[in-house]
Amino acid sequence: MIKLIQPTINLEKEILDYKKEMFNNKDYKMSGCGSLDKYDEVSLWLKHLEEYSDRFNPNFNNNFVEGSQWLLVDDTNYIYGMVNLRHYLNDFLLNEGGHVGYSIRPSKRGQGYGKIQLKLALEILKGKNVDRVLVTCSDTNIQSYKTILSCGGVLENKIVSNERVTRRYWIENK
Repeated sequence: MIKLIQPTINLEKEILDYKKEMFNNKDYKMSGCGSLDKYDEVSLWLKHLEEYSDRFNPNFNNNFVEGSQWLLVDDTNYIYGMVNLRHYLNDFLLNEGGHVGYSIRPSKRGQGYGKIQLKLALEILKGKNVDRVLVTCSDTNIQSYKTILSCGGVLENKIVSNERVTRRYWIENK
């Protein structure tokens, strides 16, 4: 059964395998990975995620918003994808990042896991009373915007920032 779980140190090998596959991909981009690419040790990444999950934590970075990190796994804890959920939006996220950042490991793309992951993420956000979810993607990421559309996304607009076109979709989540 495919499900979303939060990362723990017990999944260190699986997390590192996911990171390695992402790094080895020619289109390397660690979207939705909670800055995993900046940490060599999973334990330090988990500490970062803990600080990021509680805005009342004295180490909370005010440039971020409170959020949670999730892994799309099967019963063997094989990681198909990662999703980072922002529980509310700041000005930057309102324009470019949205409530949801996600990725699927390169060897599993185009097999429906993105749609499964986004649907499960929407359920988590519904539990946090996020009734309207903003999901963004690059204008060139066809798989991502097809995934967003398949989950009920409605294109509000496209914005240009740093010569990059970003699509902004809203999903009603009541």
